[in-house]
Amino acid sequence: MWIISGILLIGAIISLFEIPPLVKKKWWREIIVYFILLSVGMTLAILISKDVAIPTPIDLLTKIYSPVTNFMEKFLS
Repeated sequence: MWIISGILLIGAIISLFEIPPLVKKKWWREIIVYFILLSVGMTLAILISKDVAIPTPIDLLTKIYSPVTNFMEKFLS
């Protein structure tokens, strides 16, 4: 519980320093992207702190390209 609270507190502190200049410049798209990236990062940090297995992108690529690889191996050998 304390780890999650710490992650959320750190995210809030970072936002307090980063958001006001963006609001002054009226960069609304950048603010949206900032919140999306901050949310993804904080979610991943919370999941890692709870020892949840997070799949890597290479797992997805392996599932996509393994049939192609198998076909090419059979075709070329």
